[in-house]
Amino acid sequence: MRDPAAVQRDADNVNWASNSTLDDGSDFYLANRGNNSIVRVHQDGSVVTIRRVMLDDRPLDDARLTALPPLWRDDQIYVTFTDDLHDKRGGVLVMPAF
Repeated sequence: MRDPAAVQRDADNVNWASNSTLDDGSDFYLANRGNNSIVRVHQDGSVVTIRRVMLDDRPLDDARLTALPPLWRDDQIYVTFTDDLHDKRGGVLVMPAF
């Protein structure tokens, strides 16, 4: 698992930590490259929920998640992926936050 991203950013001050720091008590998301899922976790380490990343209602069979950048909208998650079997093509997926 990699690329933790805050579910709720500390946005009290626009000059604080580039506005990407985990807010007090916020959960965070982790990208699991092994099975192309995103896990929402409490700060104590307990899992809230797991979502499998899909593209057009199909699994990313030949592709792998590469990054879970910090959230800039509270209602959307952005994830990057690469398709290792097809000339390293990739892209950015936008999905509803959960």
